[in-house]
Amino acid sequence: MKTNSIVYGKSEEKIKQIADNQVELIYLDPPFFTERKFNSFNDEWKSLEDYLSFMNKIIQQSHRVLKNTGSIYLHCDHHASHYLKIELDKIFGRKNFQNEIIWKRHNAHNDTKQGAKMLGRIHDTIFHYSKSKKFTWNPMYEPYSEEYIEKNYYHIEPETGRRYALGDVSGPGGASKGNPRYSFLGVTRYYRFSKKRMEKMYREGRIVQKTKGTVPLQKRYLDEMPGMMLQDLWTDIKNVQVTKKEDTGYSTQKPLKLLERIIQISSNEKDLVLDCFSGSGTSAVASQNLDRRFIGIDSNKEACQIARKRIKERSSEIEMIEPVLLP
Repeated sequence: MKTNSIVYGKSEEKIKQIADNQVELIYLDPPFFTERKFNSFNDEWKSLEDYLSFMNKIIQQSHRVLKNTGSIYLHCDHHASHYLKIELDKIFGRKNFQNEIIWKRHNAHNDTKQGAKMLGRIHDTIFHYSKSKKFTWNPMYEPYSEEYIEKNYYHIEPETGRRYALGDVSGPGGASKGNPRYSFLGVTRYYRFSKKRMEKMYREGRIVQKTKGTVPLQKRYLDEMPGMMLQDLWTDIKNVQVTKKEDTGYSTQKPLKLLERIIQISSNEKDLVLDCFSGSGTSAVASQNLDRRFIGIDSNKEACQIARKRIKERSSEIEMIEPVLLP
């Protein structure tokens, strides 16, 4: 099976054509067991057991084609998330469970007007599992909030106007963690930096001592910090962010930004990304944007046509590694 291809057919059959250990990242956005028929696909099943049997086959094959450094992200919601996690635990192992990402896809719902007796359901769940402990990981950061900045970076350097925080330079864990012990500015203790480095930082004005005999502190400039590491609650991407330019009319289309985030975190340029429920092709477009190879599979011919159109529209902007393969 060629890369940079959209393949029409049943996922559980087409994925068998991919050789072992070829894929760096798999994104699965399968039917959610809503027991409803959509314009784009049918999510009606004989039983929950029938649905889980189908998903078990997909997850088994996903494990086979993943590289040892690979990851799988399974996108689901309240209908079957707890059952799907058990299947993932069985196949990938509980120790390779990395995150349960909560994606707040909607703002508040007021379903009680329609007679519902439940809290508003405004999020989806995305499970992240790796194949091994040596998986690709590119951490992402978000800008600090104004509240956080005011609370932690309230010092302002008069000469430059730069904001900074003062941090502890003590060596946590002492000798057991390999931290050196020495005297610096008259204070003897374990430090997180070598004495040579501490002296260099002091000459550069990055180590300060408020008063004689107190523990030295490190200046951490706000403009040098990467931001707050991305957490497992994603509230900054809404489903309404499927822009008019993106919108294909496909009923379960996900925002491009969501897929780009997942792909950036768990793959590198030229890596292969697999989507077994390609739908409108958002994962393929996101892969193109980020210089990854991709394979998209879908049993809906119309979905494959939509994905093909989106890919063709971008092929003049982004060089294709191999031609798009379609039935």
